[in-house]
Amino acid sequence: MKIVQKQDIIFALKDLGLAKGDIVLVHSSLSSFGYVEGGADSVIGALMEVVGKDGGILMPSFPAFIGGEYGLVENNNIIFDLRVSPSAMGKITDEFWRKPGVKRSIHPTHPVAAWGARALQVIRGHQNCLCSCGEGSPFHKNCLVGGKILLIGVTHSCNTTLHTIEDVNGAPTRSIFIYYPKVIDDEGRVVTVPTRPHLPGLPRRYQIMDDICKSEGIQIETMVGKALLKLIVADKFFKLGSNLIKKDPVFLIDMDKMR
Repeated sequence: MKIVQKQDIIFALKDLGLAKGDIVLVHSSLSSFGYVEGGADSVIGALMEVVGKDGGILMPSFPAFIGGEYGLVENNNIIFDLRVSPSAMGKITDEFWRKPGVKRSIHPTHPVAAWGARALQVIRGHQNCLCSCGEGSPFHKNCLVGGKILLIGVTHSCNTTLHTIEDVNGAPTRSIFIYYPKVIDDEGRVVTVPTRPHLPGLPRRYQIMDDICKSEGIQIETMVGKALLKLIVADKFFKLGSNLIKKDPVFLIDMDKMR
């Protein structure tokens, strides 16, 4: 079995077209590589080296969805502490938010960890977004500022920007009710964050976007070890998905599984 080195990851990221000054939203699986010398730290270090401090890295830093989002928000309790709550989105994300210079957005269900000048700007004001992934969220802003989306060993089923495409374009995927869970910010203050959670039990067919993105030329792929890396241009992805949702609001819902 080939041992993946940090330099292998750096070479692959540059080969995909990631460069200094870029901002990139990363969804990842460490185990997908096989064995990485240095583990998650090597992956994070490679990303930081490639985009630099003037660029930015965004990663999901979500708490565990026990009972789905409703299980988190329905009692309006304190459910997330930016200072100590682990990320349930994989080893890379959980190490990333603990790094010096990384900040987490203030949101109970979909907090985003950020490093680098551009990313830190993108996570500001997340607590003001009634839809966690909707208009004005870090996922939405990444599409507006020329960002990219990187899938490391995972599929579009993990691509949170598809929630953004649904939310911004009015897909029927959110509760009409507003909940008021509380978050502890990085200064220890309790912040109430009004939110409309995703409706439970909606099966998605997000992986359909893989072939669509490749046919439209907005997704580039390469292998590192056993991991397939996919880099997607965020603004073109958002426009493409938005057009599909405007034509069919339930395009990304697996209607066969709803019957």
